[in-house]
Amino acid sequence: MGNVAGYTCLTPMVRGKKSFLLVKGDYDAMLAAESPSTALRRLEDTRYKPYISQLVLEEFDLSKVERALFQYYQDDVAFITRNLKARAAKTFFEEFGRHLELKALMEVIKSILMEIPWREASTYIFPYGKMDYELCRSLVEAGNLKRAVELLKDRKLVAEAGEILEGPEEAAVKSIKVEALITRYGYGRLLEAALALKGLDKTCIRLLGTQLDIINLMTVLRMKKMGFTPERIVESLIPAYYKLGSEELKAAASTASEKDAVKAFTGGHYGVIISPLLSVYEVKEDLFIFEMALKRVHASECLKAFYSIFHLGEMLAYLYLKFYEVKDLIAILAAKAMKIPADKVEPNLVLHQPTYPI
Repeated sequence: MGNVAGYTCLTPMVRGKKSFLLVKGDYDAMLAAESPSTALRRLEDTRYKPYISQLVLEEFDLSKVERALFQYYQDDVAFITRNLKARAAKTFFEEFGRHLELKALMEVIKSILMEIPWREASTYIFPYGKMDYELCRSLVEAGNLKRAVELLKDRKLVAEAGEILEGPEEAAVKSIKVEALITRYGYGRLLEAALALKGLDKTCIRLLGTQLDIINLMTVLRMKKMGFTPERIVESLIPAYYKLGSEELKAAASTASEKDAVKAFTGGHYGVIISPLLSVYEVKEDLFIFEMALKRVHASECLKAFYSIFHLGEMLAYLYLKFYEVKDLIAILAAKAMKIPADKVEPNLVLHQPTYPI
């Protein structure tokens, strides 16, 4: 048992929120719905009702729905942060909020680089805090790369990002580089705050560590596929390791191709997840299948955080699960609006799916 005094009030409330997360039946009903409006109405009987009650009365507008769902998530983060007592726990969640802002800004910068229209970018950019929906949209629609980089604030980070963006490489290469740079910075700050936690609050490190491993593993595979040198790949990794060590990452980065790198990872901790997908990758050659399988494993780790009680890991686990749920809902509703069949959507969902997105 964790810090009873510190979480006496918050733990029951967060566990109550977790109990109202959507279930597989909700997902199945939304996927089977004839239209995006019908799918959205499914949420009227859930905790999303206050956020979408007006929207179901109007003509379906994906941008309005996205904003409502983002607001629900932001309200949950604010609720937890506001009710935390311990200084280290509050600091960690304040840093978690800043991390979400930075992640949104990173996706904005990448979208501008790749000249992705807002309608498409809005389905994967997750606005948060100062990086709200309107700011993200205005930056992407205007293609204002200079202003987006300035919003990184940290002088060294701004200078390093600027150096990458002014380089001679093609946009896709710059996108990978700037993503690695901002990710290293953001997770570095978040991990520093996590290491200050005590007792069972350190459950947060397990959840964060699994996510760090996934990011590092996918960074190696993506950069390998794009032809980066082993040295450049290693430089781009987050210098923090959980179940995936630095030597394993270096070994994978030093292989001849991304297919060889995938095989190199099969001998490590995540091999049990990756191995069954090798034959699928040989056909599809889409690294996304590995990322989705790993995210689904991370979601299962979040559920395990609730096996013990009265600790900060419950709060972080709930927010990770809520994040996945909101992203899934946007994917489902966007697919409905574009008349994409359910069997093409399910491989892109994290929750309530089998581990393997085949």
